[in-house]
Amino acid sequence: MNSTNPWAADKEHLQEILQRDEFQALHTEGESWLARVSDFLLEWLARLFSWSDIPSGAATTASTVVLVVAALLLVMVIFWLFRRMVWEQKRKASLFVHGEKIRSHADYLREAQECADRGEWREGERSLFLALLVYMQKQSWIRIEQWKTNWEYADEIEANHPEAKALFRRYARAFEQAWYGQVAVDKADYLERIRELAQILDGEGQHE
Repeated sequence: MNSTNPWAADKEHLQEILQRDEFQALHTEGESWLARVSDFLLEWLARLFSWSDIPSGAATTASTVVLVVAALLLVMVIFWLFRRMVWEQKRKASLFVHGEKIRSHADYLREAQECADRGEWREGERSLFLALLVYMQKQSWIRIEQWKTNWEYADEIEANHPEAKALFRRYARAFEQAWYGQVAVDKADYLERIRELAQILDGEGQHE
């Protein structure tokens, strides 16, 4: 009868897996919260497989089940961490292209409509959001800076014209989901916002 403890073998197998490059790469981001989450998970699994006082017969089946569950859990967490890192990298990207000259809100609105005609919905969301930002800057509600975040624009609107805060958040949310989150654009909502912003800009022009 083989007296080898299956938990010890599983532990060695797990440690071998955790030494692979794809798992070690999780530690290259420093002591970020992502690294801390992955470290906690890996340490928990290592402690789980360090138990050696389980009877050999029961351990054979139980260790297999736990190993499968642990492997699935690792895959899920690594996938989530990867998606999160990609999201963070995209959020660091500027809304503006390097060296881009800010145009008029009418130019951006026209570009948003042209993007819709071509089916370029993600690019159109950017143009539509820029049209709103330029309009709000013209109203002196915000001041556009390439380094500013949408949170900072929201704070400016809250201070200068709080009535427009809900409008801004709606457009900002749609832009962030499409531009950073790669979420499919709701075409009907997109076209409705083009019409809405066109009416706002037309009303503003009548008062000039």
